[in-house]
Amino acid sequence: METDFIRKRKKPADYGRYKHWALALSALAGIMVVLAGVVWGLATVFPQRFSSLSLGWVRAHNFVAFTILGKEPQFYYLDIEKNGKVYRLTPADFFEITYKDEFIITGVTSDDLRGKGITVDVDGTGRGNDFQVLMKGIEFVDRVMKQELRANTEPAGGDYRIHVRHLKREIGTIPLKVTVMPQDWLRYAQGSKSERQQIDYLKRAIAANPGDTGIRKVLAGIYFRLGMIREAGEEYQAVLKAKPDDAAALKELARCYQSQKNYEQAIGVYRRLLIVQPHDPTVYASLGMTYAATNSWSKAAAAYQQALQINPEDGNVHFKLGQVYEATNKRKEAIAEYQIALNKNPAADEIVLALANVNLKAGQQDEAIKWYKEVLKRQPRNATAYANLGLAYGNKGIPAQEMEQYRKALNLHPKDPVIQYNLAAALEKSGKTQQAAAHYRKALEINPDDADAAMRLADLEMKNKSYDQAIKLYEKALPKIKNKAPVYANLGFAYGEVKVYKTSADRYEKALKAGSRDPQIYYNLALTYTKMGKRKESTANFEKYAATHPAENVLDGLAESYMREKRYDDAIRVSKKLLASTKKKAAPYAILGRAYGAKGDVDKAIEMYRLSLRYDAEDDAVYAGLGEAYEKKGLSQEALNAYQKAYELNPESTRAARRIPALKIKIMQDKHQTDS
Repeated sequence: METDFIRKRKKPADYGRYKHWALALSALAGIMVVLAGVVWGLATVFPQRFSSLSLGWVRAHNFVAFTILGKEPQFYYLDIEKNGKVYRLTPADFFEITYKDEFIITGVTSDDLRGKGITVDVDGTGRGNDFQVLMKGIEFVDRVMKQELRANTEPAGGDYRIHVRHLKREIGTIPLKVTVMPQDWLRYAQGSKSERQQIDYLKRAIAANPGDTGIRKVLAGIYFRLGMIREAGEEYQAVLKAKPDDAAALKELARCYQSQKNYEQAIGVYRRLLIVQPHDPTVYASLGMTYAATNSWSKAAAAYQQALQINPEDGNVHFKLGQVYEATNKRKEAIAEYQIALNKNPAADEIVLALANVNLKAGQQDEAIKWYKEVLKRQPRNATAYANLGLAYGNKGIPAQEMEQYRKALNLHPKDPVIQYNLAAALEKSGKTQQAAAHYRKALEINPDDADAAMRLADLEMKNKSYDQAIKLYEKALPKIKNKAPVYANLGFAYGEVKVYKTSADRYEKALKAGSRDPQIYYNLALTYTKMGKRKESTANFEKYAATHPAENVLDGLAESYMREKRYDDAIRVSKKLLASTKKKAAPYAILGRAYGAKGDVDKAIEMYRLSLRYDAEDDAVYAGLGEAYEKKGLSQEALNAYQKAYELNPESTRAARRIPALKIKIMQDKHQTDS
């Protein structure tokens, strides 16, 4: 009850006090509203004089509305310190930042003078309140760039705002402009491990600032490393369009042209560069390399010499000049330049190898051997050096050392077909044909297209009379060699030995069409056609052979061909020609006997047969021919004697065996008639 009593006594007193204050505040608010209206009217009539006064009254009005009437407070401006300078920004302004900026929001001005319910939130930070928090522009720039990369759009700065809130309700915003600069894309490019991404970043940087030649050169360099030579060249050309005297861009553009083998364009660029840098020895050296690539040896030498006039200590240029001399067979000069280069760069193994090679080409075997041994001291597993050392020993006529070096080379590089071939050739030269054939086969196993190895092995197979193997090898090598005539000739012989006469004749004919001037082919071809039964072709080839080689066997063969073709006068002519050079031979007389007999000149036939038997009394065919001639002349007994002699010499002589009984009967009949 006491409590209630006390409450009843205090209630009237408290109520009176609140009522007093409420009336006072209401009156004040009314006065403020009236004054605000008056000020608004005056500001409308006199805007210049009353704008600040009007703003003050508006803020006063808003303050009263917030503090007394409980309305939302109004936001007026932010104080932001950026890079040490303070900016005051209203909602009508915007705040711009780049990757270089650091900023902090130091003050918020609103109707909430105490600011207890005010927060400031900057888009993208992830914090609820960014008031008095130090922020970096690079973080916002990176976020914008990542968004742009995902959207694949051009840099636009992003859509960011600074939000001012009272008790979590937004009372104002200020746009935040994040500016992406070319340097940002360059920074991204430098930080990326992917060259493809670097290209994308740099292209965006160039799009933002097309005149930045530095970024273009960086992009061109990446293009060049990736083998995108055309794109690299385009970027360097863009740089030179803006800066025609940019020496670095000129050098790199020339490199691009060299990589594309556009040597004339590269030379043009180097000449432009010489105008910019007339005393740069590296430019002359590069120009020399370009001339050398086009085999313009005299110009290359002149460029290298100019480089050495400016800088005679450049051992690499001496080496390059030596290579030019070597390419033009000026081996003495090449050796001199290589010596200078080696003095400048004693550790350069390629110079030692070059000295060894050029001495080998120059025929200076001892010097070559010396330098190849030096190469092997430095590079004991250099198979090529062992192989070339073997060549040098071979040129000196030391086959044992030659083959030893080849074997050392093969121990290091057993699948080198050239070394296998060289060892095979050395073995063949030493008469070790079976071993040679084995290494030729290995060379062909490694490189089936090695025509030289196939040819050498085929030659060995021919010597061994392995004609089937030789044919396979020759036929395989034939399409790959230039001088086909000797191969066709060998094939003709090999096919003849295996009795494939048609193919043999075809290969001989192809040898002649391929330009062979070997008369032996005519002789072989004549024999082949004889075996084929082609008498006219055989005779024609015997005639061609006899025209240059009127040897006994040739003329004898030709006369036989004429006899087979029943060209008896030609047979007589050739046989007489043969007798003019050798009268003590039976064969020409035998052919003459047959020819005269075929023509019906029996007396001449008998004379020739008897002359033939004077030089060869053991020829049964001549006795048989003589018997036939005697028989035609009616000399039966002489004919019988001749046939009997033929039979004694050759019981298989069917002509003699057939005529002997008949002649005996005839002789008996003739005797009987005489006796009668």
